[in-house]
Parts: sequence; C-alpha cells; structure tokens
Amino acid sequence: MLIIAEERDTYPPNGQIPNLETDEKACHDILTRIKPLLPRDLTGEVVGALVNWSASKLLPHRSFGTWAEAITAATSNARNDMALATDDSQRQRDEAVGGDDLAKLNAAVASTGRTDDRQITLRDESRRWANCGMAAFQIREQLRDKGGEPVRLSGKTYGAGKGDALKQALLVQPANAQTVLLLDCQFPQVHNFIIEVHHDGSRYLAQGYQGTYFAHWWLGINNSYSGEAPPKILALRERYGLGRAISRENYESLLDGLAAAISSGWQETANQWQTLPFNPDRQEIDGIRRRSEAPTILVEVFELRKPAVARAALGGNGGASLSELATRGLTTA
Repeated sequence: MLIIAEERDTYPPNGQIPNLETDEKACHDILTRIKPLLPRDLTGEVVGALVNWSASKLLPHRSFGTWAEAITAATSNARNDMALATDDSQRQRDEAVGGDDLAKLNAAVASTGRTDDRQITLRDESRRWANCGMAAFQIREQLRDKGGEPVRLSGKTYGAGKGDALKQALLVQPANAQTVLLLDCQFPQVHNFIIEVHHDGSRYLAQGYQGTYFAHWWLGINNSYSGEAPPKILALRERYGLGRAISRENYESLLDGLAAAISSGWQETANQWQTLPFNPDRQEIDGIRRRSEAPTILVEVFELRKPAVARAALGGNGGASLSELATRGLTTA
C-alpha cells in the first residue's frame, strides 16, 4: 500500500494510491505528473519501486507527505540493490536478505552491478513491460533520454458518437520527414498502446499486456509470453507486431475496430476485443464485458523532434522502428 498525503483530493480519504500494476489510467496519470521529479539515471528502478509499493497488500504501508518524498525514498532503495533483492517464494522486495542469498548477491553486484537471478530480472521486466501504461511510458522516456525530444502536441478523449473523429486522429502524420509521431492510446483501466507514425505513412504498434506478454514478445525481441501463446494472439502479432510496419488494410481494420469499441457500451467493446490486436483471451473479454460506465479512448500525440538522434544513440539502422529500438535498449532491469 502506498499513501501520498498530497493526493487526498484525488484519492480520498487519505491519498491511498491505486494498484499501479493493474490500474492503467492511474498509472499513466501519475507517471505524467511525477515525471519531472524522477532521477534520469534510475527512472525505471524508481517507478518499479513505486509500483511495487502500491501493489503490496502484505507489507506495512508506505506513507509520505508528497511525491517528492516518496521518490527520494524509492531512489535511495534503488541505489541499494542488495537491500531490495527478493525471490518470489519467501521475501518481499524491501526485506533485507541474508546468508547464502546475501553472498550470492554480493558476488553478482561486484561483478556486474546487478543480480543475475532470473526471477528478479523477469519481475522487474514485468513491472516495466507487461504493464501496458508502463511499457508506453518506458518507450517514450527511453527515446527522450537518447535525445529524441518528444513533445506533447495534444490529448483528446473519444467516446460514443466520436468514432469517425477517432479514426481521423489516428490517421495523423508528421509535419515533415525529420519528425516522428507517437500516438499514446489509452482505454482507461483496460489497455494502453503506442502507434509510431512516420512521414512515409509507415505505422508500428508497440505494447505490453498486463499478466500476458511483455513489449519484447510483441515486437519479436524474445519469447516472453506468459505460458504458451494461443493461435489467435500469434496471428494478431503476425499482422500487427513483430516490429513490422502495419499494412494499410490491417490499419484500416484496426481503426474500424477501435471506433466500434467505443460506439456504445462495454458489451460492444468486448465483442471487438476478440479481433483487436491486444489480448483476445476469453477471461479478459469477459472481464471487459462486465465493466461499468461508458468506454472511452484517450489519444495523446507526441512529436519526436529529433528521431534521427535517438536512432543513432540506440545503435539502430533504418530497418527497425524507434519503439523497437527503445525496447531493445531496456531489455533488462
């Protein structure tokens, strides 16, 4: 549990932060607001700690007056990897370790600066890349750190009766060949994905999906799907993922599906989820079907003003999307 007193008005009565591993809207909103406070060299680690604190139901709650105080504490923890080390069966993230585990971690930190425990690595990757909002945030921040200069141009929410306007928003193109657009698209508390748009009309879909796959799997970087990937999602990844540009026909199909998904209630959203390139899992679809209120999608447009600088810094040639290069650059925690 994570409590931030200055958030009392947003999260009454005491500022308890929602579980940022599962609440995509809260995750996105909070990351956007606290981004200027995050240490540039430990952004992923600090965000991972905050997410972990918000998700924990077993540990004593973490309580701070402000986000600045919480980030200071998380930064301190991030700089002390041995105090944060954990395994999934016994310890929680902020319990001290001892004995054989401490010796193992000492050796790992001394030789590499990080633990070689695969469970820890996978969990840290999961916090960054299988949480949809975190994956989108990490991609954008990696491109910022590499000199791409992302600048937010606009943000608009679309709901019932706005399907055509949504389509037009997702057909936007960069102003010139020297820039690239990132369309950060959010179904609040359901899913968050990025569409990368180039001046020549090429578009790429980048995403992770909570509890199902990392952005790395979707982009074809590794085989990190949770369990055996069903044929449906494999077919959708073949059409929309693997780091490939989306064909015009498939992109039109995506726009039609998204417009239909916000056209009425969550029942129709669930119907569309069976063919949208996200997660056509029966249990996920049933959960969407039971949601309340009306479905909406928020589209935020970011312009990368120096994509060539970011590409060069990430060691990429012209064949890979910037989203893929950014994800490759943050494969491990």
